[in-house]
Amino acid sequence: MTALPRVFAHRGASSLAPENTIAAFSKAMEVGARWFEFDVDIIADGTLIVIHDNRLDRTTNGKGGYYTRSFSDIRRLDAGAWFSDTYRFERIPEAADAISFGNKQHMGMNLEIKPCRGGTQLRERLIEALAVAVDSVHDKDRFIVSSFDHELLAAFHEARPQISLGWLLDSEKQSTLGWQEGASALGCSAVHPDAKGLAKEEVWKIRDCGFDCNVWTVNDLEQAKELASWGVTGVFTDYPQLFPAEALAL
Repeated sequence: MTALPRVFAHRGASSLAPENTIAAFSKAMEVGARWFEFDVDIIADGTLIVIHDNRLDRTTNGKGGYYTRSFSDIRRLDAGAWFSDTYRFERIPEAADAISFGNKQHMGMNLEIKPCRGGTQLRERLIEALAVAVDSVHDKDRFIVSSFDHELLAAFHEARPQISLGWLLDSEKQSTLGWQEGASALGCSAVHPDAKGLAKEEVWKIRDCGFDCNVWTVNDLEQAKELASWGVTGVFTDYPQLFPAEALAL
């Protein structure tokens, strides 16, 4: 029987707790996941925050964008009540909080750099701040930085060339052409394609080129098993609790 691929808890165990919060990372740990993924962007005062969207509306009680906000604004927001009353008053973490959690729990981490829309100056500050933040990671062999914004990924690589990189692909928004050249040029260790429409021939090509293939977002165990038979090395899932212990422990 083909072994299941490594499981990354997508934005934490985001089906059990509000995404991209310490509560979601804790839930991932509780169900046995040894890796979690989280998203990072920057706000006006240079603080790195853990959030997926470039607006606050969907996952907090705030409104609008955050590029003009300070952390004193962000820390007042409720990032859990939208999910359930159980998580009322959950906060948006700083990137340093997520990394500290991963360090303490000896968990692998995938940090996704969001495609910062805050302008050139903030994009530069984002990379500068990230370079400092990742220096605190204890186990860099179990740490990946990925992004759909390959310019930011290249800038990060220039700042911290020793950190493993994942080249993110979204077939609905980006051409899949050029991934091999781009990922090779940066020395990426992995290519991260989306599951939607993914063919086994594409997985084989990624693997044949020497990259790990970590697929997002896989919320069905049978699909994960099929992907494993194709040779994928990892899956990102909102439902790590559905995966068997041997996959979670990788």
